[in-house]
Amino acid sequence: PSSFGTRLSRNPTRRRPTSPTAARVKAAGSPRRRFSMAPFDGSAPSAHGPLTDPPVAMQPLTKRTSAVAVAAAAAAASPGDEGGEGPIAAPPALASGREWHRMSYSAQWDALFGDASAAVDNSVSVPKPDSRAQAGEPHGARIAASHVTAVRKRPVVRHRWMLRDYAVVGFMTSIHAGCLLAPSTFSWSMLSLFIVLYFVTGCLGITLCYHRLLSHRSFVVPKWLEYTLAYCGVLAVEGDPIEWVSNHRFHHQHTDEPLDPHSAYEGFWWAHMGWLMDNEMLNRRVGDRSNVGYLRKQFYYRFLAATFPLHVGLQYAVLYMCGGLPAVVWGGCVRQVWVFHITWLVNSASHLWGSKAWDTGDLSRNNWWVGLLAF
Repeated sequence: PSSFGTRLSRNPTRRRPTSPTAARVKAAGSPRRRFSMAPFDGSAPSAHGPLTDPPVAMQPLTKRTSAVAVAAAAAAASPGDEGGEGPIAAPPALASGREWHRMSYSAQWDALFGDASAAVDNSVSVPKPDSRAQAGEPHGARIAASHVTAVRKRPVVRHRWMLRDYAVVGFMTSIHAGCLLAPSTFSWSMLSLFIVLYFVTGCLGITLCYHRLLSHRSFVVPKWLEYTLAYCGVLAVEGDPIEWVSNHRFHHQHTDEPLDPHSAYEGFWWAHMGWLMDNEMLNRRVGDRSNVGYLRKQFYYRFLAATFPLHVGLQYAVLYMCGGLPAVVWGGCVRQVWVFHITWLVNSASHLWGSKAWDTGDLSRNNWWVGLLAF
C-alpha cells in the first residue's frame, strides 16, 4: 500500500497500459463496463432485465419546491413501460400552491380526496404530513401506547360497497368462524400441518417471494423457482402476485401519505385490515397497476391473476381430500387467519409501536416480535 501511494504521488495522472481486448472494445465503440460508486437507482440493465420499471420524473414537494413545479414536472413526464397513454397529469390539488409540508395527514387527505369525482394521479408524491399538525386535529384520537394521532377518513360500514368488498368480508368471516372448530379437531398431526403450511405460505410465499423477490427485487432466482415460490404466495390467499406487489410498491412510494393504501394515520383498524374492505378507496389510490409492468408482461402472473379464486377453492378441496374437516380447519382456516394477521401487523403494529433508529419522516418502526412472526 505504501509503494502504491508513492507511485500515485509521483505521477497522479499515470494510467495503466490499455490491454488488446480493451483496445478492440474501444475501437468498436462499445463502452467498457466499469464498477461505479454512483448511487444505485435500480434501473441498470442486467441479464434478467431491469430491476425496476423505468422511473417516472417525479420529486416530492418541499419548502423549496412549489406544488406548481411538481405538477409541471409530472405533466412533462412520459409514462412508464405500462403506465398508460399520454402525459401524466397531476391532481388539481397539487397545482394550488398549498404548503403541503405544513399540513396534517387529514388535511392532505381532504385536499386530494375531498372531491369524490376527481381523479388522483398516484405517480405524483406529496411531502410527509406534519405530525404536529396531525396531533392538533380536532377529531383526532391518540392510538394507545404510540405517538400517532389518527383520524378516521372513511366510514367502516357506510361507504359504497363493491362486489369485491362483499366477497372479502364473506371470506374473512368464514375462515375466522372456522377457527372456532380448532379445539374439537386438534391433533398433533394437524398442528404439524399448520406449522408446515405456515412456513410454506408465510415465509416462502409472502416474505421471501412476494415481498423480497417480487416487490423489492432483492435477489434473482431461476424462473421455475420464482414461479414455484409465487404459487406458495397464492396459497396464502392474500391476493395474486400482481395485486400484492403493486399495492406494496405504492405503499413504499407514498408511505404514510394520503396515497398510502394503509396508513396508520387513519387508525389501527384501517391499517390492519379495514383498507381491504373498501375497494372504492383502494382503487383510487392504487388501482392502475402501472408499477408492476415487469410482472404484467409475464403470462404466468396474468394467469394467476385471472384464475385466483380457482386456486383458493382448489387448495381447500385438496386439504379436505387429504385430511377431512380437521385439515380444512388447521391447514386452511387457522393457518390462513394466522398468516393474514401477521402480514397485517407489519402494516399496523410496525407503524405504531417499536424502536426508530432515525427520523424517516413516516411512521415505520422496528418491531422485533412482528419481525420474528413474519420471518
